[in-house]
Formats: sequence, structure tokens, C-alpha cells
Amino acid sequence: MPMAVKANIAVAGWPFHAGIAAYSLRIAPRDAACVARLRAGGAVLLGLLNMDEGALGDTTDNPHFGRTENPLRAGFTAGGSSGGAGAAVAAGLCDVALGTDTLGSVRIPAAYCGIVGHKPPHGAISTDGVVPLAPPYDTVGILARSAATAAAVRQWLGTAEPVAGRPLGRIGVLALDGIDIGADVADAFAGTLEKARRLGYELQPVAAPYSCRDIAKAALLVVELEAAAVHAAERARNPAGFSTGFRKALDWAQSQPTARCQAARSLLAQAAADMREEFARYEAVLMPTTPQPAFAFGKARPGNTADFTTLANIAGLAATAFPAGPTADTMRASVQAVGANERVCLKLAQEMLGEA
Repeated sequence: MPMAVKANIAVAGWPFHAGIAAYSLRIAPRDAACVARLRAGGAVLLGLLNMDEGALGDTTDNPHFGRTENPLRAGFTAGGSSGGAGAAVAAGLCDVALGTDTLGSVRIPAAYCGIVGHKPPHGAISTDGVVPLAPPYDTVGILARSAATAAAVRQWLGTAEPVAGRPLGRIGVLALDGIDIGADVADAFAGTLEKARRLGYELQPVAAPYSCRDIAKAALLVVELEAAAVHAAERARNPAGFSTGFRKALDWAQSQPTARCQAARSLLAQAAADMREEFARYEAVLMPTTPQPAFAFGKARPGNTADFTTLANIAGLAATAFPAGPTADTMRASVQAVGANERVCLKLAQEMLGEA
């Protein structure tokens, strides 16, 4: 199976730069643990994939390595930070790509490129050999053109329950009251829910325990603080190896009052505990992947791209994003199944896509 790998995942003998110029000459001495598992399964590795600098971003418009265009529509972003992975799979350049997902960086490109993106529970796949962004939330994930392929590759990457049988019991539906979401995405989400009802699933509304926007803002601050610590030594040695935008983001986070940083961490810890408790009442919870489809380069970047995807990262849950209905501008909307059980998330995606 031909595969490709995001540039923050080590492949022995290949560049290992994470989209950062300061590391552009670094060569990986050994495979990351996830890459070693793929090789053992017979994967053919084709090459490295573009990404947002340091995995901090959602457009894959990299100042050092160039812009990744969306294969579905020229001039539009493929999402990020695993945008190269999303674009490569959507364009048919490879069957599967590995990415990383800290606040949605696998599922956002999957949503924008009309493919499947799977994030296992935090810690389920080793991140040994992966350049970290924020270790408390970093997760290796899978991008593929089908949920069945994503499920098969997931088996290679570590212990996971086989995707067999059908989810039973209640499926939650995240209530969208008060959440800013595009009409196209709302329509596609409604269509997915109607299909789930036709398939016989019992759907029950789930109120978000906290404001998705507040959680996403707090998470971004914490992620930037973590990233500042990860790259502190290299930034001190070679500041020019990091873009102005990347440096400003990390410097801004470090300039915030201690009380604000502590409050953000406390909010995330409490939100994570409450979400795990609430989501445990359901086999999985359905929600949009992103509030909008892919947007054009040169237009104002939406500030809420990761509002839905962040929830799974903060709570350490599994999430599978899959294509939903088309939008008015010929792009695709996306829905994700979030829960503690990967098998259920992947199986729901297969059923919604007509693969099961």
C-alpha cells in the first residue's frame, strides 16, 4: 500500500524538519515507532508531506516550504496542519497518509479535502519519533479515502479492537445552539443525522458542557505555551530559522499573565473530565468536523476552524471525520464521530459512507 508521511514524523535517512527552516538539514537517524509498524505491515513509503510550520496552523501555507493547494479547488486551502497529507490522499498520490492531530490537524484537512481522517484516543499510538507540538494532546492520525482503509491501517499501528459488528445503543448529537456554523455545513449535518435515523440509530441531543469557542481559545494558548518550551533551545540558537508569524505566536503566549495561563489549563482539565463523563453516556457523539468548508487563500481566515475538533483532543477521545454533503461552492462538508471507543467511531463512519 503506497503511503506518505507528514514531515514531523521520522523516517530513517529522510529530512525531519516539521516544516521549520531551522531543522531543514536534519536527517532522521531512525524510523518513528509508527513508521516502523507501517514498514512491518508492508507499506511502501513514497515521501514526506508539507505541513504548517511546527504543526501550528490550519492552512498549510508554509513560509519555508510553500503552499499546499486543495485538490478539489485551486486557490483554496487544504487545511492544516496536516494539509499535505490531506491533499496527497485526495489527489490520489497515495492511498494513506500519516499526520498528527493536536487540536484537529488530521480531521480539518480531511474535512476540507473530502476524505476520511481518524484520530485515535490520546496515547493509543506511540509518538516516539514525532516532533512534538503539545505533548498533552499530540496524536498520530490517519488520512485515507475510505473509513475501511483507515480502520485497516489503524490495526497496523497498534492494538485496537477489530472493526466488526454494528454499534448498538445511543448515539449522541451535539447541540449546535449558539454555535457559529455555515448553512452548508448545517444542512450536511442534518442530512447525516437523517441517514443515521434511517439506519435505525437512536439519536439523543448532547449539550456541549462548555462553550466550544472558549475551549478552543484556551487550548490554543496552552498549545502555544507547550510549543514555546519544545523549541526554546533552537529558537535561542537560531531565531532566523523560525518565521516571524511563528515567533510572534509563541512570544504572545509567553507574554500572557501567569493567572491567565493557569486559568486556561484549569478550564481544559475540568472540561476534559466533564466531557469524558458526558460522552460516556453514548457510544459516540456526532458533530460537524469544521464549522465551514475549505476557504480561499487571501481571504480572512476563520477564527473558529478548530472549535469542534478541539473537543476530542482535550478529552483524549477518538474521533473519525468523514465526508458529508456537498456545499454550494462545490467543496465538501464533514461530520465526525467522537467517543472513547475507536471501533464505534470507525464503524459509524463506514455506515454513513455506505461502506458497511
